[in-house]
Amino acid sequence: MSILDKLNAVKDTVPNYWPMGTFTYQNRLKGFEHLNFKDGLNKAQSIFGGKVYMDPDYYLRLYNEGKIKPELLEKNLLRPLKEADLETHVKDAKTFMLEISPLWNGLRSYEELKVHEIDKELHAHLKENSIYMHTGEWIESLTKHMTLYEIHDALFRTSEKELIEKDVIEFIARFLDQQQTTLNMSDRDLGMFKSFQLYENIDYVIDVEDFVQEALDKLKVKNVQEYFLTHILKLHGWAGYIKYRSEAKDYFPQQQHPSTMMDYMAVRLHFELKYMQKEKINDFDKLKAYMKENAPYAILKLLQEKGKLTGTYNDAMEDSKDYQKILDDFVKDEINLNSLQVQLAKERLPSLDMTLTQFSNFANLIKKEEGFIWLKSLEDSYITDHVDALTSAHTYDEKPIASTIFCLDVRSEVIRRKVEESGPYNTYGAGGFLGIPISFVEFDKAHELPMSPANITPQNIVFEIPVESHEDYNTKKGVNKTTKKVLSDLKNNPYTPYIMVESIGWMFGIKLFGKTFFPEKTNKLFNNMKPKKPKTTFTLDKLTIKEIEKYIRRLHTNIINEVLTTQSDTVLSKDELFILWEHLVFDKALCIKISPDIISKLKHAYHITAEDYHLQKERLSQVGFTIDEQVMYLENLLKMIGLVKDFPKFVTIAGHGSISDNNPFESSLDCGACGGSISLPNARALCMISNKNEIREKLREKGIDIPAATKFLPALHNTTTDEITFYDTDTLNVQDLELFSKMQQDFKNASLASREERVAILPNAKTQEDLFIKTMDWSEPRPEWGLAGNMGVFAGPRNSSRHMELNNRLFMHSYDASIDNENADILTGIFNGPLIVGQWINLEYYFSTVDNKVYGAGSKIYHNVVSKIGVYNGNYSDLKIGLPTQSVFEAGEAYHEPVRLLTYMEAPLEIVGKAVENSIAKEFILNEWIRPVIIDKAAKKVYSYESGEFIVIKELA
Repeated sequence: MSILDKLNAVKDTVPNYWPMGTFTYQNRLKGFEHLNFKDGLNKAQSIFGGKVYMDPDYYLRLYNEGKIKPELLEKNLLRPLKEADLETHVKDAKTFMLEISPLWNGLRSYEELKVHEIDKELHAHLKENSIYMHTGEWIESLTKHMTLYEIHDALFRTSEKELIEKDVIEFIARFLDQQQTTLNMSDRDLGMFKSFQLYENIDYVIDVEDFVQEALDKLKVKNVQEYFLTHILKLHGWAGYIKYRSEAKDYFPQQQHPSTMMDYMAVRLHFELKYMQKEKINDFDKLKAYMKENAPYAILKLLQEKGKLTGTYNDAMEDSKDYQKILDDFVKDEINLNSLQVQLAKERLPSLDMTLTQFSNFANLIKKEEGFIWLKSLEDSYITDHVDALTSAHTYDEKPIASTIFCLDVRSEVIRRKVEESGPYNTYGAGGFLGIPISFVEFDKAHELPMSPANITPQNIVFEIPVESHEDYNTKKGVNKTTKKVLSDLKNNPYTPYIMVESIGWMFGIKLFGKTFFPEKTNKLFNNMKPKKPKTTFTLDKLTIKEIEKYIRRLHTNIINEVLTTQSDTVLSKDELFILWEHLVFDKALCIKISPDIISKLKHAYHITAEDYHLQKERLSQVGFTIDEQVMYLENLLKMIGLVKDFPKFVTIAGHGSISDNNPFESSLDCGACGGSISLPNARALCMISNKNEIREKLREKGIDIPAATKFLPALHNTTTDEITFYDTDTLNVQDLELFSKMQQDFKNASLASREERVAILPNAKTQEDLFIKTMDWSEPRPEWGLAGNMGVFAGPRNSSRHMELNNRLFMHSYDASIDNENADILTGIFNGPLIVGQWINLEYYFSTVDNKVYGAGSKIYHNVVSKIGVYNGNYSDLKIGLPTQSVFEAGEAYHEPVRLLTYMEAPLEIVGKAVENSIAKEFILNEWIRPVIIDKAAKKVYSYESGEFIVIKELA
């Protein structure tokens, strides 16, 4: 196996880290999805060391609150007990979980040890089965996933880790910088490794793989694959970002400044060698020999480093050099405490017919299994209640005047309920990108924004272009640009400290004090200073070849004219410019006199070449959609949600986004299905397509008849305030406007009612006005709860769930199995898009809650933005992955309730089976990273997928 293969074999242990501007939720243990959920968590825990379930007392509180049903806890306890031939002890096991497990760690007491006699047989059993009797094994377990410098620091009280990690972070943060700093690192276009060679004055030519191999050889690394993983884990946030870049070939910063995981390994191993070469123990052969000769001391120092020595033993190491005796005393105490723990626990189950040795194994089994048992019992309790509600009979006969398609985002649940209560309206749910992936170029912006899930690359480009004059916009924009440039220049000038306060301090003062004490007025003031975007439309239709060629020719000749007039004082006529352009692009004869230097500059500096001509043609051919593509995307959406007949007067397609100030995690609150962006462009694009007569005519041929009177309207749902704003209403006539005004007022009332419900659960919000203030307050760490509390998804008709108050906890995707085909293409599409994104979101919240230190981002209070790609703590640290504590905790307690995605599908079992087989989500579905529940009303059965099979959990009447 090559060195690259060895790195590739372990790099997926850490998931990709998307930059904060396009925050993408993901399963923090994505690299373990090929394993069953329970096995994957066990393996991940052995690598990362963090918790993978909540503590027992957390689940016990939910049990006492009635959220976990006792009979389901017993049922889930039965499976591991049966496997161990202990099924007769299910009641005892339940008592252990409810009464003993929450006290388990407290039963290891030095005070109790003084008054209790230790059972000799139990003591011998625990001693025989402990790792303490196997020195080599013990050292290996203590040094697992530790680098040479970390072990050295532990043994000899050096501080190599701090120096090495600081140097690594300083280099990669500067190399990966995206224009946050004004003093850019030079030669980044050479790539990370070559740039690093210049940075560290490595003056010999060497390939990166050879460089890494050379470093590994010098360090005497035996298991290269394992050591790669060890180094990846040290800064797994940075490693995840470099991994993402290296795999995202279209990511512009990667194209500019290439980096690979092997480059990153080269950087890390170079600094390890650089700092370790001055030490006496500077490779693994020397380390192994040292630890073999000084095993007691080495073990004690490693235990000390990991915080496993009490003050007694720390003091003993200061006072004595007899390390063997200190270690023997430690081992003796540990086994005595473990024995005492078992004995005290057994005393609480006096009727249990087991020896202490048998009970020790029984207790170990329960402690090993209890996290999963509690989790599954909580999930099963919700499933029972949800299935009962989803299968109860409800009918809704009133014909709506408007249907609104919301994103399936859990934050749409309350507003959908309130809209339906406000009048004759019904709602649908779909993935926020609406099945139409686009690369969107916003008006007055030069870059493309992918509006689609992270696992989809858009193939169509859409430009937003103005349809009215915008002189006022240009004027204000010019002023703002000038002001911004002045401020930027001043901030980066060495003399600024002497003049900044006097010259422009008042400007910052207004914003600082205003945003703190008068956020509403300050926000209004600065909004009035912002340029107002003119009315716009989208480029949705494909350009013809002639149009494409015309645009490229115009672009090139404009560049040529600019270069000639500004750099050579040459003025050419329109015909002459065309002749010069044909010479540069098509190599035609040049019959006018132009300087060879200018010709060279136009070719090499301004890329007026045949290659660029063909590249631009290829790019412009991606602008817009063919008529057939437009029909396909609209047909797919309507069929996916089941809206194929009985169209109302208005069909509203609502994108969504979150509004907050000074929030590096803002994109995590926008639409996950649109790559962490506001999904309004997708909604507008599809509405424009839907209102075209030629599109509707072609849809009629496919059996979908949209009446001429039906109007599609885009809208934006602000998830921070629950406001709904309509767009492109100029398509409505006088009669339409009268009905629309009534609908608009009803939607305002729905927003009002939705805010009332949300104010009750959002901290530091007593009135609806507080919700608006949270969007403007620069110091607000929690503008909204986001997707906290998400726990499941329902794919089925809205009428099955419309009566339920789900409190923003379920993703809701509309689906009508009766219009799906035998191959389950519609349900497969839901699995491939919304279900995958829902699982990413769900497990991001899960792991950020169960262990925020390992899988989350910590508190926002300590965050600083680094390189415009993410945040870290203080002056330097690992990139903070996952979600901040403010997203999942309230006052130190978990607000989010971590469970797997409970996935309810109302469809025949055969259809679901086909969809699973056809889906790219098959692996994590069958490995139970979600909990599939199938409501088969035709068969009058409800199934749950558990332990590799579908089991009937309810018979329907």
